[in-house]
Amino acid sequence: MANLSPDDRDALLRLGRVVRYGTGDVLIREGGPETTVLLLTDGCVKVVGAVEDGGTVLLALRVRGELVGEVSALDGQPRSATVIAARPTVTRTLTSTVFLAFLRESRDAAEVVQRSVAGKLRGATRHRIDTSGGTATVRLARTLDNLVRSYARAVPEGLRIDVPLSHTDLAALAGISDASVQRALRSLRAAGAVTTKYRGVVIREPDILRAIASQSGWPAAEPGALPGVPTPRAPRPPRPKRAPLEPPAPHAESATRLAAPAGGTPLSEAG
Repeated sequence: MANLSPDDRDALLRLGRVVRYGTGDVLIREGGPETTVLLLTDGCVKVVGAVEDGGTVLLALRVRGELVGEVSALDGQPRSATVIAARPTVTRTLTSTVFLAFLRESRDAAEVVQRSVAGKLRGATRHRIDTSGGTATVRLARTLDNLVRSYARAVPEGLRIDVPLSHTDLAALAGISDASVQRALRSLRAAGAVTTKYRGVVIREPDILRAIASQSGWPAAEPGALPGVPTPRAPRPPRPKRAPLEPPAPHAESATRLAAPAGGTPLSEAG
């Protein structure tokens, strides 16, 4: 919504109705047929998807000024994910008919929404790339770096990611296990990049975090480039293969003895 013109912003805020949600309330349910659009005017929501084992995985976060549900309004298809309030949240809820009419009336607003949808697609692609390679610490550093760019709030200790995230949430975003999140956070604390609070992370040194995030295997290639971070061991070179053992040649005297008949005469002299 920040990219809308003042007139378009005011017009959008006059549409629909105000709906309030408490923490944990479901705004949109995956697979649902409804096509309403929700403009977040306050609060924060989590976008989650169902997985085969019956659980869910955290896909994205959305905060004040962002739209959720606009894709179903545009293509008429069922909901692709579930949206849950991460804290008390307020929305302007519009029917797809009202939303599409608003876009038809304002070409500028339609372009803003189009760029927003494209940006979310790019973000999802970038997120998949960031979490598909590197160590657990690198993946978590990339995830935190992306979060702090969008959801940071200045505090005395540094930049706090102003979204309530558990270790399970961070694990889902980074594509690693809960145990790996704990180990990675210890490493990032040792590097001086972050401090951790209850359900929150504060970035103390964004440059150190970004340096770790930029590595395909961390820490930085130069030993000591990141304070407090042990340099990983280099992989051991493969051992050379041993040549197959050959049986020892028989001793000449033993061969002569083995070749002689019972009478003691070598076979080569037998007449």
